[in-house]
Amino acid sequence: MTKSKTEKVKKKERMNKRGVTLMSVLVALLILAVGIVALLRVYPVIDKLSGRAQTYVSLSMIADKVFTVIEKVYGDAGGPPVPQFLSGVDEDFPRYGYSVRMRQEKQGLYETEVEITGKEEGKIEREYFYGSFRRQ
Repeated sequence: MTKSKTEKVKKKERMNKRGVTLMSVLVALLILAVGIVALLRVYPVIDKLSGRAQTYVSLSMIADKVFTVIEKVYGDAGGPPVPQFLSGVDEDFPRYGYSVRMRQEKQGLYETEVEITGKEEGKIEREYFYGSFRRQ
């Protein structure tokens, strides 16, 4: 091979390498764009699930407060008689109301059902929590 042919081949190889580099940048940008579009499509779903989780945590906190108060007030044998039904609104979560049904399972043992309702995003949310307490 002559010197001029060798130079032409080397020059062609350099041009091919530049083309591959540009092509790899374009492929990388395409992959990045596809990833960003996928994330943008998933974001609303994640946001909705996060909102549901936050609502459930709030409802659980209300139920825990209600169970604690019931046990404190009605758990003592010398306290007031245990009613069959209670209802109210939690002062920390005024959008939610609760209703409590209590029934005696055995002597001194009461089953408690707490229903918490509230309006969330235009629809009524309703969640039930169950527990029991012993009157001592």
